[in-house]
Amino acid sequence: MSGPQDYEKLDLFYLGRELDPDSGKTSGRPLLYKNKNLTTHGVIIGMTGSGKTGLGIALMEEAAMDRVPALIIDPKGDMANLLLSFPELRPDDFLPWIDQVEAARKGKDVAVLAAETAQTWENGLKSWDQGKERIAAMRATTEFAVYTPGSASGRPLSVLGRFEAPNAELLADQDGIATLVNSTVSSLLSLVGITADPLKSREHILLSSILLHHWRQGEDLSLERLIGEVLAPPFERVGAFPLESFYPQAKRMELGLTLNNVVASPAFAAWISGEPLDIQKLLYTADGRPRLVVLSIAHLDDSQRMFFVTMLLNRLVTWMRRQEGSTSLKALLYMDEIFGYFPPSANPPSKKPMLLLLKQARAYGVGVVLATQNPVDLDYKGLANMGTWCIGRLQTAQDRERVLAGLAGAGIERGRLDALLANLRARTFLLQSAHLEAPVVFESRWVMSYLKGPISLAELDRLIPARDTGGAALSTLSSGPVTAAAGAPPLLPGKIEQQFVPPPVPLEDVTLRPWLAASATVRFFNQARNIDLSRDYRLRLPLAERERLPDWREMEDDPYDPALCSDQAPTGSKYLPLPADLAAMKSLDALAKSFAEHLYRSLRLELFRAPTLKLESRPGETEGDFRVRLADRLRELKDAELVKLEQRYRGKQQQLEKRLTASQVRVEKEEADAKSRWVETGLAVGSAVLGAFLGRKALSAGTLSRSAGALRSANRGLREREDVQRAGESLAQAQADLNALATELQQEVTTLAERYAPEKYPLESFSLTPRKTDIHSLHLVVQWEPDLPFGT
Repeated sequence: MSGPQDYEKLDLFYLGRELDPDSGKTSGRPLLYKNKNLTTHGVIIGMTGSGKTGLGIALMEEAAMDRVPALIIDPKGDMANLLLSFPELRPDDFLPWIDQVEAARKGKDVAVLAAETAQTWENGLKSWDQGKERIAAMRATTEFAVYTPGSASGRPLSVLGRFEAPNAELLADQDGIATLVNSTVSSLLSLVGITADPLKSREHILLSSILLHHWRQGEDLSLERLIGEVLAPPFERVGAFPLESFYPQAKRMELGLTLNNVVASPAFAAWISGEPLDIQKLLYTADGRPRLVVLSIAHLDDSQRMFFVTMLLNRLVTWMRRQEGSTSLKALLYMDEIFGYFPPSANPPSKKPMLLLLKQARAYGVGVVLATQNPVDLDYKGLANMGTWCIGRLQTAQDRERVLAGLAGAGIERGRLDALLANLRARTFLLQSAHLEAPVVFESRWVMSYLKGPISLAELDRLIPARDTGGAALSTLSSGPVTAAAGAPPLLPGKIEQQFVPPPVPLEDVTLRPWLAASATVRFFNQARNIDLSRDYRLRLPLAERERLPDWREMEDDPYDPALCSDQAPTGSKYLPLPADLAAMKSLDALAKSFAEHLYRSLRLELFRAPTLKLESRPGETEGDFRVRLADRLRELKDAELVKLEQRYRGKQQQLEKRLTASQVRVEKEEADAKSRWVETGLAVGSAVLGAFLGRKALSAGTLSRSAGALRSANRGLREREDVQRAGESLAQAQADLNALATELQQEVTTLAERYAPEKYPLESFSLTPRKTDIHSLHLVVQWEPDLPFGT
């Protein structure tokens, strides 16, 4: 293969090299697979030692090369090896990951073994036409990260911070919303040890009803609020029954206590700490770069794993349904071992959202790839949705029978297929694809990532960026110098409303610091852009230690919900003084007018646009999210142009097929046996690129093998008869034409890639301002906050 330039810009995954199915020898022809084929999902099946994990890692590396983000569920700890890719391949890079026990067993110093491993990896990559520059390109293109949900060590994820409301489209889909609610509640109950039937369990029905009640109103729901509403639901009937008849208060209290015990346990803190389980942020960086995120769950017990996987799948469904439809591959979900999560007979909480993804994700450009040791681990409905099968070594004849049953429509005789499966060795796979006309046997390539083996939770800490451990307080309380506080509250006119923030812990004596809290609703309207957005603002100004009111520009976000504040001061409170001009006011009307003027002059709805594409960001869409949408749009435009290229080149390909076949038949007729000194590399590479891009019908492996054989025959015939020489020259010319066609195609694809590169489409920022009449619902109060000597 002449190098990565032959396929990198074609959106092709380089997975390995094709093998001759009879001899098992490599053909030299790289296996290139269109990444968009994975929108119809895929499965990798193989016993332990088959190379299944290595193929999965190669697949994810290719996703990174093509800027396709991926979520990788890792139940065994193997997929974190993706973070062990070293662009310089230095021994020092490998040294921390060398097993000291293995080094001792081999009688070598760890540093020596690290140097040998680095050299082995460099040689291995070179033998598969890869080098340091490809690793560097992968790391530059995509960010790699690993998370450890449910663990205080590592990099935790806040899974239960909130139950996010789905969008209107999903709420309108009765089957979809039922699946989402049922699986969410089932996973939550499984976490507390309750196995519940969605149709019979009172616990399940009550929690589902509460969740659905808030989701239909577009409200997210915290776990704490959910538990509170178990005791006091926001409805009086469940179905045809009064609430108290269906689920009496005393029994609801038992469920509430069970859920609360989990929330109150120290182990639960790991589920609500860390970064939020936000699919968009997991898939993309703030500036729009794709991410490959490994979600390591090897440290969790079975119920915790089920809970997390179900929550993740639910969030992915919700995120997916908010995306625009796409025929391009926009994102991947990969699970390294599916056993127990998608069985054919049982119905664990993870099964329904997984099936929903397999049925619907294609329309949104989301691909799902599942790996397993045994086909019996997968539900037959799921297998029916798999367009790509990669089958490695199987343990028993029964396993092969199950696979053969699934490949009944593969277009190859069953006995022949069984023989192919029986002869597979390590790292060799049978690729059966709905996008190819016949199965292909291939050997998976050498991966760029160092395959250390399972990475433990303790070792994962080395792969996680250092967290900020600075001593910044979590609260702005007790800022500024403290002035002597008065024991009596300031005398304010009745028109000036006051609110008191309750202290986080009971205190005998508390000093209250004054703030001016202001809220308003602001509407941003632009008919031409179809924008009509209202936003609520809650801000506040510090009032203590000032003689006069400060500038509005010093306002900060108000962290307190007015509904949680009281109109009564805590007993025994002391008060820091108010500014003199505020104490002299009869009302806050003048300040409200001044506040509205400040909002009018300062508020802007910031938006972005790509003028060339006439594409603008939506209200609330960050620059990073807009860049992601821009990249998706450019990918779709490029794909549309690639389809046109495919149509143009297919006719040329078919003509070449006829010439190759005719020349091949002629040479084989004249001379059948010979040894080759002809170079076949150009034929293999050119045909691989054309075959992967245009389809494999014309340039099949059989045709190419016979053509190469004909070239070998012609080599000997050159010394024997002129007619064979002419046939050989004809075949050689067909090869040259093939190379020229591949080069021509590559040049056009390169031009397309450059034309639709995101960096060619710079963003502009612009803003919308509110009208004065669109600033309303103004409300100002004096807010008293406990001035605590410690952060909260």
